[in-house]
Amino acid sequence: MKNATLILIAVAFLAACKQSVHDSGCITRYDGPPYYTVPLRAGQLDTIHALFGANGLSTANLNFTNYISDTAKDTSGIPYLSQGIYATLNVNGLPVFNTNLNWYFRDGILQPNNYNPQFDYPGSDTTTTWTLPALRNQFFKSYEGALYKTNHRNPLLARPGIYYRDSCMYAQLGYIDQWWSNNSLAYGKKLLKVWRIVPSNPNPVVMYYHAPSAIVFVVDSTGFAWCPFPTYPGGPISID
Repeated sequence: MKNATLILIAVAFLAACKQSVHDSGCITRYDGPPYYTVPLRAGQLDTIHALFGANGLSTANLNFTNYISDTAKDTSGIPYLSQGIYATLNVNGLPVFNTNLNWYFRDGILQPNNYNPQFDYPGSDTTTTWTLPALRNQFFKSYEGALYKTNHRNPLLARPGIYYRDSCMYAQLGYIDQWWSNNSLAYGKKLLKVWRIVPSNPNPVVMYYHAPSAIVFVVDSTGFAWCPFPTYPGGPISID
């Protein structure tokens, strides 16, 4: 009788686990803003356009995300106005992921220590080769591989198939610096057309190297995928 009871408990447990890993199959294409944006206060956008115009800079294909200003003193004690402008980039009407541009000004004059990338134009073809269900499958394949790799010593986390299976995915087409796919490649030179896939929240706030949900990028032309942020519901996973 005791063995029969244990068998029934085991069957019930397995049934519960099976139910918990049910895949919703939900995925939606997302075309909204790709990044968290600090709301610009009244007049800040006018200031940005004035600074760009005075310094011969173009505002085309830029999404301004933040503006800061402060007074400072140089080594001689002379005060000056310091201004910083931050933006993300669009190419062919699509966002460039994981690339933030910045410009710094001193008393309205652009400073030379700006290292914004100068990407080669990737061409005007924005057609795609992936279906949404295939992108959802690719998300889990890449995410679960990253989850195992970074948590092989923690059996409580190395359980692929359960995290995000009940979540709806959001897939957004855009571009990314090829450097993100392979750090041995040149930085700031070539753009890859990719899908950015996130569960539930299409616009997560990425702080440093942690995100509130996992992110997977899929190269549209080859299917190569990687998961730079293998987080799971409940908190970030440390990369070791």
